[in-house]
Amino acid sequence: MDGPLQRRHFLAGLGAAGSAALAGCTERLWSRAERTAPDRVSLQVKSVPTDDDQVAAMIANRLTENLRAAGIDTDQTAIDEAEFNREVLIDRDYDIFVMRHPGIEEPDSIRSLLHSDYVGEQGWQNPFSLSDPTVDDYLETQLQLSDDERRETFDSLFEYLVEENTAPFTTVAHHDHIGASRATLDLVTLPIDTIDYLNALGSVTDQFVTDDELEDRDPPSLDVGFFGQQLVSRLNPLAVDLTSIRSVFDLLYDPLYRRIDGEYVPWLAQTARWQEENGHLEALVTLREDIRWHDGEPVDAADLAFTTRFLSDTSLGEGESPIPAPRFRGRQSLIEGVSIESDRTVSFSFESSSQEVAQWAFTLPILPEHIWRPRAEVIGEHRTDALAWDNPEPVGSGLFRYDDAADNEFLHLRLFDEHRLLSTEAPELFDQLSFDPDLLETEDGYDGRLNYEISPNVGSAIDALTEGDIDLIASEIPVDSLERIDESESIRPLTRSTGTFYMIGYNLRHPTLTNRRFRGAISRLIDRDDVVDTFFEGYATVAETHNALVGIPDQQWETTRFPQNHDFPGEDGTVDADQAREMFEDAGYSYVEGELVE
Repeated sequence: MDGPLQRRHFLAGLGAAGSAALAGCTERLWSRAERTAPDRVSLQVKSVPTDDDQVAAMIANRLTENLRAAGIDTDQTAIDEAEFNREVLIDRDYDIFVMRHPGIEEPDSIRSLLHSDYVGEQGWQNPFSLSDPTVDDYLETQLQLSDDERRETFDSLFEYLVEENTAPFTTVAHHDHIGASRATLDLVTLPIDTIDYLNALGSVTDQFVTDDELEDRDPPSLDVGFFGQQLVSRLNPLAVDLTSIRSVFDLLYDPLYRRIDGEYVPWLAQTARWQEENGHLEALVTLREDIRWHDGEPVDAADLAFTTRFLSDTSLGEGESPIPAPRFRGRQSLIEGVSIESDRTVSFSFESSSQEVAQWAFTLPILPEHIWRPRAEVIGEHRTDALAWDNPEPVGSGLFRYDDAADNEFLHLRLFDEHRLLSTEAPELFDQLSFDPDLLETEDGYDGRLNYEISPNVGSAIDALTEGDIDLIASEIPVDSLERIDESESIRPLTRSTGTFYMIGYNLRHPTLTNRRFRGAISRLIDRDDVVDTFFEGYATVAETHNALVGIPDQQWETTRFPQNHDFPGEDGTVDADQAREMFEDAGYSYVEGELVE
């Protein structure tokens, strides 16, 4: 794949990143010349505590032990989830972190994760401070390709990231989301998106089989259990540090298109007409008729245009520089421009993207302008009211609307009976349903409730499920709690493949971690097979191919290539200290009295 590597990136690398690197080297050379003794290599590993994420804490503990066995002065710090997300994803205050990544939704997600254009932004926008012209070039080239050519470009990128130790992170394992439900609930998988939850709610109505029962019943409800620090009174879809309740936003906010079983399905959009001329791609999107927000206001073209501009700059031009919404940065940055053509029609332009890539932008959640425009006030450096606001009573256009909430207690949603999925306008989507939606119909329209109930820990959530107080547990259940579920006849485990994975991330602002070979040695210091067997009891897949090691599971990628020299220096989770130290010596480091120095 030498073709896509353009000379301008090589020159840019010499002129910018290269000069910065030389400046750093010069500074270190002078520093070393003045020192009388070599510096000890010191690192800090950050993770969340066991109560927040048991697996992340165990991986961090194992990695810390192995780094110490290799003679590296290593400190381990556990921080509660909200503060951890702020330190890593906003402040970039870490050396090494261990955490669960929400998953690579589309291969282009890797662009904002690794491209140097996103250095300095917040969220999952290059939190590692990687600046590599070759990586940038691959990521820019794939934007304009489709199908096989695009896949080949990514394969070459993955090989470069893994074989050359360029990647600023490494994936340990891709895991299943384990939940549980009462045994009588007719579910085949854990619900996670709009269709899933509607089917789950429909399964609760199966007991109502006669017309008399349908008329006399209370509105059907599905009681869903969460546990841990679930901030259900903070329902801001733009927030960076909320990870546990993101599936709720899928129910509250609709996009133009949804991706279902790998296909883009029109949702708020009625049609999208694509046109390409002289390498410039445009899409004319027309909204469906009579779509409304939960507060009754109409959804129109102005809301589409506003959302696009607002996600690119939540200050709407009032900040010294744009303040984008970090959660959706990758998709938003695909859109070059937007213009309103009529009340229901908007024209989108894409400067350098194929249609295959550009359509991913249409999965952005659409926001009501009348709710969010007043939140554009700048309240701090790189921060607007929109990013800090709790949004306690959200207004969207999704299948469910907000009803009530109490922090750390509950969140109640109700069916939005004006939603198109419940109308004859959407017969093509009825095939996605496993029940007759008429079961949810009452004299006043469609009705149904989703009640999210918060428990302090996994044990109390399992108790609530066993006693029939809730129908299912949506939080991720640790594998060591599965025995309680298996022993009960009234409840059963439910799993879901979500694409999420556990990763070890490196901050390239740390001078030692800029050494590729040093990072490569650290990436080998975790026994992935033992992690899957011991920490997950098999409910996960070892990351051992190029694509899996950079976050894309093998079942989502057709070409699987295995790296060379990526084995764990030891066996059964126990590191061989001599082998580990040899790896760091091969990376150019030495030992003084058993301690790694540089």
